[in-house]
Amino acid sequence: MNQPRPGLGVVEKIQRGPLREEVRDQIKQLILTNRLRPGQTIVIDRLASELGVSHTPVREALAMLQHEGLVIMKPYGNPQVADIDDTNVRDVWEMRFLLEGWAVQQAAQTLSDDETENLGRLLARARQDALQSRYDTHIESDIVLHNTIMQSVDNRLFGHMAQLVNDQSARIRSLVEAIAPIEEILTIIDEHCAIVDALRQREPQLARAKLVAHLQAGERRTLDALGKIQADTE
Repeated sequence: MNQPRPGLGVVEKIQRGPLREEVRDQIKQLILTNRLRPGQTIVIDRLASELGVSHTPVREALAMLQHEGLVIMKPYGNPQVADIDDTNVRDVWEMRFLLEGWAVQQAAQTLSDDETENLGRLLARARQDALQSRYDTHIESDIVLHNTIMQSVDNRLFGHMAQLVNDQSARIRSLVEAIAPIEEILTIIDEHCAIVDALRQREPQLARAKLVAHLQAGERRTLDALGKIQADTE
């Protein structure tokens, strides 16, 4: 899956602020959206040039991203974007079962009617757009729903753990959803609607059951899609 890329497209130049953190955020976004792809070698000279900074903040940022499990630093040679394999997917989804399964029960008790109605409207728009082969709203609704569930928990330690898992999950989903057929997208939207309906009813156990079913199906879809991607690169 090590696929060199000719360029990263439009990259925002770093101008001011805490330089190391800004560089980290820029590189993280490139990784989470797979503009820096799994297994890809990171050429520090080139990346520093594209970001408009020196080597030092890039190296510091990459070291920070190594602690987040997104980059592999090597004693000799260039660093690499962490690869994605079946074990990685299973590890991430196992943590999602634990964290999101608990969080959705809290969300069923704490989300307001306005919040659940907004989620419902967003999913309805995602379905309409998907039927016209426009998928940006689906991706947005996916992110908003899962983030809303996780952010319903008022616990900073939980939030830190959830962010680490969410970053890993986001780049995996970004990679595989790019090849998902329309039927699969509509199935995912149906699963999301079932979760929102349970949240709207304020039924914690039902919400957890719907979310776990969605994650189980999502794990199967992700592993199948990853297998296709790997077969195409061999």
